[in-house]
Amino acid sequence: MSFRVILSGSALARMKNFPDLAMNALIERTADLLAEPWDAHVLYPGRTDYRHTTFGGFGLLHFHVDEAAELITIYEVVWSG
Repeated sequence: MSFRVILSGSALARMKNFPDLAMNALIERTADLLAEPWDAHVLYPGRTDYRHTTFGGFGLLHFHVDEAAELITIYEVVWSG
């Protein structure tokens, strides 16, 4: 499979003020998810397509995996560092 990633408007808006450390960590974690989208925690019980994971020690991202479309949609990112 060859997944691709899209970012929601709200995720993009939050990333606007990320420091370089956060942006680099987010990019690195996203690249990992392209290879292994299931390497993250289930966000909602019974819905394995909605996941969340951390990045850079201070970041959290929520995403949806559409296996049929080979698409990961990142819809929430938070950086608390």
